[in-house]
Amino acid sequence: MPHWPADLSKLPVVCAARRLDAAEAGWLDRVAALRRGAGFFWLDGAASDADAGAFERARAESRHSFAGIDPWATLCVRGRRIELDVHRAFHPALEPGRHESEGDPLDALRRLVPRLEGPGADLPFVGGAVGVFGYELAPRLPALARLGSGVAGTRSDERPADCVFLLVDRLLARDAETGALMAVGLGASEGKARAAADALALASRRRDPAGEALLRQRFDAPVEPAAPNVEPRAEDHARRVGRILDHIREGDCYQACLTHAIELDAPADPFVLHAALRARNPAPFAATLTLPDGVLVSSSPERFLRVDAKGRLESRPIKGTCRRDPDPDRDAAARAALARSEKDRAENLMIVDLVRNDLGRVCELGSVHVPELFSVERFASVSHLVSTIRGQLRPGLDALDAVAACFPAGSMTGAPKLAAMRILRALEPARRGAYSGALGYLDVAGGLDLSVVIRTALVRDGVASIGTGGGIVLDSEAHLEWEEARDKTRALREAIRAARAFEAARETSAPELAVP
Repeated sequence: MPHWPADLSKLPVVCAARRLDAAEAGWLDRVAALRRGAGFFWLDGAASDADAGAFERARAESRHSFAGIDPWATLCVRGRRIELDVHRAFHPALEPGRHESEGDPLDALRRLVPRLEGPGADLPFVGGAVGVFGYELAPRLPALARLGSGVAGTRSDERPADCVFLLVDRLLARDAETGALMAVGLGASEGKARAAADALALASRRRDPAGEALLRQRFDAPVEPAAPNVEPRAEDHARRVGRILDHIREGDCYQACLTHAIELDAPADPFVLHAALRARNPAPFAATLTLPDGVLVSSSPERFLRVDAKGRLESRPIKGTCRRDPDPDRDAAARAALARSEKDRAENLMIVDLVRNDLGRVCELGSVHVPELFSVERFASVSHLVSTIRGQLRPGLDALDAVAACFPAGSMTGAPKLAAMRILRALEPARRGAYSGALGYLDVAGGLDLSVVIRTALVRDGVASIGTGGGIVLDSEAHLEWEEARDKTRALREAIRAARAFEAARETSAPELAVP
């Protein structure tokens, strides 16, 4: 099979960054100008703009946002096949067109991200790769090779990609803490001026007044959540919960995260859904990714894994959820009950132990620790029980080695991970796809930041597919697990209803509100 010989991980590149005048055009104006570009992506720290009282930790997680278009290539992994579509010249050994290979998907990605030479731009991401690791990539990773490749769904040559990354060498960035807006480009050592020019051209795209107006819509009218067109029956869900409880009693696992998907009519423009989610349910890891198999629109609150350029690792698993209440006293009481819940604390602790074990495979001996355990954190529609695990990457290993050791997130599998995944594969009716995977960036300086793909819709052919679920433990009750799974989709279903109502209203609204 053809393959690409280039190893860009040894290619030195320099970073050219220019500060932008916020008075000329603000962040949302500049993002709106990109929204119709090929390969549009937006890693949107939306919670950094939210009320500080409602989003304590989330604001810190949301400090940086990144947006761009026109990736130089797209990497897709479908089963054993690795596809690289080179859209424009970046390296002499990679001609534009389709290249194919087989092998280790993480190594293929590693070989496509060059190495930063010299200073960056005081940003955690200045270029490299933006994309998503789908849940079904797991059997391709050494730690889970024993899982085998027999997953539900279509044939490997027809199914959605198990992993998709956009290779990017120019982007716009925002630092919410300082207010700085930056245009950033990468280039060969002798091409720094060209890289700066390319980045500034991205920042100088023609304004999009309709897109700007859309991102300033409040979307605050009360709406009922959109009803799914496709959803499992509650009794089928209860039956699957019962089978997991049997496995737990038999000692096969301690916890398993049972999931399912629902499908709804989607807004015609996924960017409208992003705008509605941004207004109604801001999240620290909000994102839109334009991929070959559809558009991912995410409002994830959960960090899967962060690795900085010095090899410091952090994971922040979520286990434990309660619905927010508009009454402050009832809301505080719900959070207090969550903090005391023996079931939720036990569920969270199981995943903390799992993550500690995963990180221990790649971290220096004795460096893995838990600085925060059972922290109750508020988000727009729910409160969560969150813990933090940190460690120091061993010398000689890189961020993708950490992904290989930790993927998929333990909060989306259960414990022990391999046993839980085998049980779930037999019970869940279809592939998870991007849901339960990890979304984010890999930086040329060696850093990485990935969220867990939850609270996320895949929009394709007029349909929005949303995954949901929850961890099943010995004292789980099927009807309560069903309600929790529905609560987790509520904000997305409300945003879909609001986005569709906006699109319907624009047909008769004033021209300045129309979104072409």
